[in-house]
Amino acid sequence: MKRNNAPLPSFLALFRQVPLLLFSCLLIASCSEDALEPSIDFTSPYALTDNPSDAVRHACYEIYEQYGVPVFFNDTVASYSAGTDHYGNVLTRYETLDLNWNFQSHDRGKVVYRFDYIREPVDQLQALGFARRFLGRASKKMRPFSMMLADSLHVGSSTPIYHSGFRTLVMTQLGGMSDEQMDSCATAILQGMVLDRVKLNTDLVARFGAVSDKEKYYNRPWVTDGQNGGLGCQWGLEHKGTYWRPQDLWAEGIADKYILYNMYTFVTTPEEFEAERALIFREIGRFGFICGSRSYDSMMAHLYSPENINEDLEYFVQQMLLLGRTEFMARYGESALVKRKFNILAEYIEGELGVAL
Repeated sequence: MKRNNAPLPSFLALFRQVPLLLFSCLLIASCSEDALEPSIDFTSPYALTDNPSDAVRHACYEIYEQYGVPVFFNDTVASYSAGTDHYGNVLTRYETLDLNWNFQSHDRGKVVYRFDYIREPVDQLQALGFARRFLGRASKKMRPFSMMLADSLHVGSSTPIYHSGFRTLVMTQLGGMSDEQMDSCATAILQGMVLDRVKLNTDLVARFGAVSDKEKYYNRPWVTDGQNGGLGCQWGLEHKGTYWRPQDLWAEGIADKYILYNMYTFVTTPEEFEAERALIFREIGRFGFICGSRSYDSMMAHLYSPENINEDLEYFVQQMLLLGRTEFMARYGESALVKRKFNILAEYIEGELGVAL
């Protein structure tokens, strides 16, 4: 086919150049003006600035500079002039900490949060000690976007000690709290935050649960009577006329004092305690478990394996963060199934969340 090399009509060529001409005109016009004053303030109220003459503000700035997390004592963090209304009244907009955000959605204000503030500088400085302790323990990926320290938080009729949301961690009731208590609270909050992240990963939870769920080990009696579908565990040795119950041996508080409860209270030696606990963990570890069901009352808890994947998962994460890899493996690691479940969780907790075990 013969190619047509005829020039484009002049009006079509001009049309193609219109965008370029318009841009050139705008550029020339802008260059002819004096430097324009910015009409939008791009500063963020979450980027804290220092004030060395204010001890509280200076301490907040030091925390922000070190960890990148702003700490507030009021849920209103900034106010802006939004011009005037039709009648000339000044309009003001407020930037507030919105606790209705969670990790999957926004509650659209359905939940009302009310605060009692920490107002005295000496109390605010003491409360900042918790912020330092918490952020010092949290990996970079586990640090909240912002923190608020309050005297109390009211959610309906309840007054929780803390609230861990998608954007803000609120901590309350810090007045008179010792360093040890602050450490304990920081650890508990981090455990809850890690568990929340783990539960959101549905593939991870499914792989973890499949280890024990494949053979339907959940919510079954530990001991079989031949007809109850039990798992066939054999419990420990008789001690002073009674048998130790399994939940007595996996309870952390009891382990510390070596006091076991079974109709009567008696004391045993650390060596006896550890030997009996090792036997119990060997039995339940065959099914990938490190604890029994906690859905029953204290007299029944030893009778069943964990009720479901969620209950099993919660205790695994709690113990992994409480004990760390070395002690966890020393206590539970004889079981191949337990090690498999540990590794599934540890890969995510250490690799994705940056939390060391």
